[in-house]
Amino acid sequence: MTSSNQTILVTGANGYIAGHVVLQLLEKGFKVRGTVRSQKAASQLRDTFPDYIDKQLRIALVTDLADTDSFRDVFDSSITGVIHTASPACYPADDIVKEILDPAVKSAIGVLSAVERFADKKSFRRVIHLSSLAAILDYSKGKRPGYVYTGEDWNPITRNDVEALTNHVDAYEASKALSERAVWEWMQDHRPSFELTCLCPSFVLGPHVERLDKLSEVRSTVRLLWSLLIDIPELPPLEYGGFVDVRSLAAMMVAALDAPNVAGKRFLVAEHFDWQSAADAAREGIQSLRDRVPVGEPGTGREKARPSIYNVDGGQVVEVTGIGYLPLKQTIVDTFMQLLEVEKRSE
Repeated sequence: MTSSNQTILVTGANGYIAGHVVLQLLEKGFKVRGTVRSQKAASQLRDTFPDYIDKQLRIALVTDLADTDSFRDVFDSSITGVIHTASPACYPADDIVKEILDPAVKSAIGVLSAVERFADKKSFRRVIHLSSLAAILDYSKGKRPGYVYTGEDWNPITRNDVEALTNHVDAYEASKALSERAVWEWMQDHRPSFELTCLCPSFVLGPHVERLDKLSEVRSTVRLLWSLLIDIPELPPLEYGGFVDVRSLAAMMVAALDAPNVAGKRFLVAEHFDWQSAADAAREGIQSLRDRVPVGEPGTGREKARPSIYNVDGGQVVEVTGIGYLPLKQTIVDTFMQLLEVEKRSE
């Protein structure tokens, strides 16, 4: 079946990562059905892809992904795959379990249940679930310098552990781990006719697909890049041992829909990251940032990071999808070029 005869369902289609997934699917000739939770999100998606609306791209309002019945009119026989990117946002919550953990787990299970109930069993093949490096890291062991994380590693956190958490960021990371565990358990219990693949990216960076008019509109992890590198006196401590360009991640997710050796597997998606190398890339690549980004000790990033934090091996996903990683320098330059334009517009 050619791409033009296939429709891919993308959940949370107005999101940062999902926007790139939708764009790459459309450019490859796929039809896309994107779910959003609100009319505001639907309007944003229409504004981002005006040339594709009602031709290749259809928008479906699904306010609650955990409600399987809400997908009844979303599926038809043309849908051959799902890329599930939607997840509750990382924000302060009064009740961490009810507002962060349960929605993440229930929505992930809801998508699988909807596929089982409504997808055409003859044509539907695979669900690509967007997980996270947070589902791989064992935070109880600290930063583990010298240890190399791969897709074989698991965050051992339990629901009881989450109930004791008070920090919403920790809870969000835990929700990524527990929602991924839940989808694998669901697959084992239900033994459906379709396949599941999970991709676990680290710190996701790169430009946004949608137009941004204010820096306050940056909703992605990109906002950390700006706040932790621009107009500050010194480089921040290293908390992330890996990164991936959002465009590489999106390409890998799209490729995973048809790749032959990914079914029933999970993959770490990351390459080395450190703040010194990011600062070097910004200062070398964009003249106007030379006085706004800390100098640090140029050229020492990887060497100084090695004894302070874990390593990542995201090579397997490259082997199975045929998609390589965009280099950090390109990611940093492209991201800051966009953000500098946004800064000008918001002045």
